[in-house]
Amino acid sequence: MRGDIMTEITLDLGPVKAVDEVAFEQAIDRFAKWQTSSGALACHDRDAPGLMIKTVCDARGTLRKTVIFQRQEGASAFISFWEAERAAI
Repeated sequence: MRGDIMTEITLDLGPVKAVDEVAFEQAIDRFAKWQTSSGALACHDRDAPGLMIKTVCDARGTLRKTVIFQRQEGASAFISFWEAERAAI
Protein backbone atom coordinates (compact mmCIF):
# COMPACT_ATOMS: atom_id res chain seq x y z
CA MET A 1 0.00 0.00 0.00
CA ARG A 2 1.29 3.42 -0.90
CA GLY A 3 -0.11 5.17 2.15
CA ASP A 4 -2.65 7.18 0.17
CA ILE A 5 -6.11 7.64 1.61
CA MET A 6 -8.56 5.36 -0.18
CA THR A 7 -11.56 7.26 -1.46
CA GLU A 8 -14.81 5.99 -2.87
CA ILE A 9 -17.13 7.79 -5.23
CA THR A 10 -20.57 6.17 -5.15
CA LEU A 11 -23.10 6.76 -7.90
CA ASP A 12 -26.67 5.81 -7.04
CA LEU A 13 -28.38 4.89 -10.31
CA GLY A 14 -31.78 4.52 -8.71
CA PRO A 15 -34.16 1.70 -7.88
CA VAL A 16 -33.17 -1.58 -9.52
CA LYS A 17 -36.52 -1.85 -11.33
CA ALA A 18 -36.05 1.63 -12.82
CA VAL A 19 -32.50 1.03 -14.14
CA ASP A 20 -32.50 0.26 -17.84
CA GLU A 21 -30.25 -2.79 -18.00
CA VAL A 22 -29.47 -2.37 -21.72
CA ALA A 23 -28.29 1.22 -21.18
CA PHE A 24 -26.37 0.11 -18.07
CA GLU A 25 -24.62 -2.70 -19.96
CA GLN A 26 -23.69 -0.35 -22.81
CA ALA A 27 -22.37 2.28 -20.38
CA ILE A 28 -20.24 -0.37 -18.61
CA ASP A 29 -18.92 -1.54 -21.99
CA ARG A 30 -18.04 2.03 -23.02
CA PHE A 31 -16.39 2.59 -19.63
CA ALA A 32 -14.25 -0.56 -20.03
CA LYS A 33 -13.14 0.56 -23.51
CA TRP A 34 -12.35 4.03 -22.15
CA GLN A 35 -10.25 2.53 -19.34
CA THR A 36 -8.26 0.46 -21.83
CA SER A 37 -7.69 3.30 -24.30
CA SER A 38 -6.91 5.95 -21.67
CA GLY A 39 -4.46 3.84 -19.69
CA ALA A 40 -6.68 4.07 -16.61
CA LEU A 41 -6.10 0.38 -15.96
CA ALA A 42 -2.64 0.83 -14.48
CA CYS A 43 -3.09 -1.95 -11.93
CA HIS A 44 0.24 -1.30 -10.28
CA ASP A 45 -1.11 2.10 -9.20
CA ARG A 46 -4.17 0.68 -7.44
CA ASP A 47 -4.82 -1.39 -4.34
CA ALA A 48 -8.50 -1.91 -5.16
CA PRO A 49 -10.57 -2.41 -8.29
CA GLY A 50 -11.43 0.79 -10.13
CA LEU A 51 -15.11 -0.11 -10.33
CA MET A 52 -17.53 -2.12 -8.20
CA ILE A 53 -21.22 -2.69 -8.87
CA LYS A 54 -23.52 -3.29 -5.91
CA THR A 55 -27.19 -3.66 -5.21
CA VAL A 56 -28.00 -2.03 -1.90
CA CYS A 57 -31.13 -1.74 0.19
CA ASP A 58 -32.12 1.77 1.25
CA ALA A 59 -33.91 2.74 4.48
CA ARG A 60 -37.31 2.06 2.87
CA GLY A 61 -36.30 -1.43 1.76
CA THR A 62 -35.97 -0.49 -1.90
CA LEU A 63 -33.19 -2.23 -3.82
CA ARG A 64 -30.95 0.30 -5.57
CA LYS A 65 -28.13 -0.14 -8.07
CA THR A 66 -24.91 1.62 -7.17
CA VAL A 67 -21.57 1.87 -8.92
CA ILE A 68 -18.52 2.60 -6.79
CA PHE A 69 -15.28 4.08 -8.12
CA GLN A 70 -11.89 4.63 -6.54
CA ARG A 71 -11.11 7.69 -8.67
CA GLN A 72 -13.14 10.74 -9.62
CA GLU A 73 -11.89 10.48 -13.19
CA GLY A 74 -13.53 7.06 -13.59
CA ALA A 75 -16.78 8.18 -11.97
CA SER A 76 -16.96 11.22 -14.24
CA ALA A 77 -16.31 9.14 -17.34
CA PHE A 78 -18.91 6.54 -16.38
CA ILE A 79 -21.63 9.08 -15.58
CA SER A 80 -21.16 10.71 -18.99
CA PHE A 81 -21.48 7.28 -20.68
CA TRP A 82 -24.52 6.42 -18.50
CA GLU A 83 -26.29 9.69 -19.30
CA ALA A 84 -25.58 9.31 -23.04
CA GLU A 85 -26.90 5.74 -23.12
CA ARG A 86 -30.06 6.67 -21.20
CA ALA A 87 -30.69 9.61 -23.55
CA ALA A 88 -30.28 7.34 -26.59
CA ILE A 89 -33.06 5.01 -25.51
